[in-house]
Amino acid sequence: MKLFGFFKNKENDTFKIIEPDRLWVEDNFRWLIDVFGYPYPKSEQILLVANYFPKTFASDNVLIENIIEDLCLLIGVVKEKISFEVVSDIRDIYGMPYQIEGMPFETALEIEEKKYKIHIANSLQKHPKRLVYNLVYEFIRIKLTENKLEYDTGKDTNLFLYLAGIYFGFGVLLSQNLKDTGRVDDGFWETKWNYISEMPNEIMAYALATYSKLIEQDAPKWKDNLPSDLKNQFEKAIHYLNDNPTALYDKKELKSNELFKKAYDQYLKNEFVAAIASLQPILSLTNDNVMKADVYNNLGYYHIRLKNYEQAVAYFNCSINIISNYGYANDNLGYAFIQLGKLEEGRAFLEKALQTENNDIAYTNRNFALYYQAKGERNKADEYFKKSFDAITDSVDLLEYHYADFLLQNGEIEKGLEFLKKAVEKGEPEAIERMNEIKKNGTY
Repeated sequence: MKLFGFFKNKENDTFKIIEPDRLWVEDNFRWLIDVFGYPYPKSEQILLVANYFPKTFASDNVLIENIIEDLCLLIGVVKEKISFEVVSDIRDIYGMPYQIEGMPFETALEIEEKKYKIHIANSLQKHPKRLVYNLVYEFIRIKLTENKLEYDTGKDTNLFLYLAGIYFGFGVLLSQNLKDTGRVDDGFWETKWNYISEMPNEIMAYALATYSKLIEQDAPKWKDNLPSDLKNQFEKAIHYLNDNPTALYDKKELKSNELFKKAYDQYLKNEFVAAIASLQPILSLTNDNVMKADVYNNLGYYHIRLKNYEQAVAYFNCSINIISNYGYANDNLGYAFIQLGKLEEGRAFLEKALQTENNDIAYTNRNFALYYQAKGERNKADEYFKKSFDAITDSVDLLEYHYADFLLQNGEIEKGLEFLKKAVEKGEPEAIERMNEIKKNGTY
């Protein structure tokens, strides 16, 4: 007698994907890697929990503005660039019979003058998870647009956005919303919905497995948050990739990313010499020009923090020779030249950083302030320091330290010491050294 579940056909355990779909996934991941580099090993996928969405979960009600604020931080977009409009339609009229054929309107992105407006169906607020999913989808568009990527490939565009979402860490959230079926009956009126994404389960599973292999995790913790059928296919896809490895998983590139992350962690601890030592081997490991440009830029920056400005200039030039419109490298090169007293050379690179539009304006304004300070133009320097503080979206290295120096030079002792103390509280070695000198010498 054959019992159910026994003598299971082994063929059912084999992951199946047609060759064109497999190549499509790998080619698009390769394109994302060429632009953004390999994802860091041990990266996590973002889940709909308070750890990732603190503003959203801090409120009793799911508010669109809170979700947007959380997504801005998660994906690295300036909040001031984003606005939204809630749109009402026939779905909001109680007692009005309707049936929607095809894809219903839920969100749409409008881009104008480097700002983004998201149009959101009012009815979507009744489905918080789908609301988050749709906003994630639009933020993926914004992320690609911010990086000036031409991602509109026609019929495959929507499917590509799923792959980009996986790459940026939103794969689990997108996976949880491939299907949405439900029914609400209040005793007078019944509403049914049945949504199925155009992304096939097999391709989604293979893309998630490909990402998982890129970060060297065959059994990531986040797989347990996938829908059960997709989790099963994901596990099969991992086995398939183990048996059919591709050139996408370059061990040297994976090692390069591991070292790059290690160097960044060392930098956060102010271990600049160690960070430089971690970065150096990457240059002989990687064939990724984006990675090389990042490594040269970071080598230069860590040398800046050691006040090795001449060495820093050499590294920044190497970075710019690879990617001429690299905003951060141009900005850093401008800073290094200003510290060397080569003011006009420095200013020229700050102007170029502005033109790239991929710089951090708070850093650029700080550097312009140092330029005007060095030229003795006190009012202009003060103006740009204030612009830098106003433009902060994240902590700006040495801003309080340099502003304290500016204030102390101009006799504003009390205010200068106040800002120097803030720099010390940030743990900046330059500020700590300066404060110790002041205490030792009894100046001010």
